[in-house]
Amino acid sequence: MRRALDDSDRTAFRAWFTLLADAEFERRSPDVTDCAALVRHAYREALRAHTPAWFQAAGLPRLVAYPDVRQVPPMVDGAWLLFRTARQPERFGEFADAESIVSLNARRVSRDVRAAQPGDLLYFNHPEADSPSHLMVYVGPSSFDRHRADWLVYHTGPDEGTAGEVRKVAVADLLRHPSPRWRPVQANPAFIGVYRLSILDREH
Repeated sequence: MRRALDDSDRTAFRAWFTLLADAEFERRSPDVTDCAALVRHAYREALRAHTPAWFQAAGLPRLVAYPDVRQVPPMVDGAWLLFRTARQPERFGEFADAESIVSLNARRVSRDVRAAQPGDLLYFNHPEADSPSHLMVYVGPSSFDRHRADWLVYHTGPDEGTAGEVRKVAVADLLRHPSPRWRPVQANPAFIGVYRLSILDREH
């Protein structure tokens, strides 16, 4: 089992993870192609050493001075095995889809969206859809738009021949979404709940 991060590393990871997810709305990274890829990208890049070369390659819209995460998982045969892909026996890999992220790499906190903290995930499941699982990253206050303090960022995923796009919405507005199946409320069976990544979870 992976050793949990200490408080300072959790704080550093949360700061980078939410910033990097949020930044995808401001500029696009080529590896972010769906909702799970957005989470994987922000997760992976949050753990890197944020050197001047990294900043140049990342093209962030603004400079930040967050501390780096110190307890970084080691690479194995050149691969960064960040995500649990199976239990009993426990295995890790570089890739995890939306369902694996929440079932193997996170814990459900609540079905009340008010329980979300920055870095948490909102998980929806629409069994009738071609891609039923969908994740949104709860950013909370944004470094790029300070008009609200309840921002969510998500990727729509490919749809009808298009590549999809990254969108940003306030929780208060999502609660009034024209389609009830996207409202994060307990009355919506498609809203599975708020999930906390294991790396951020004190109870993990």
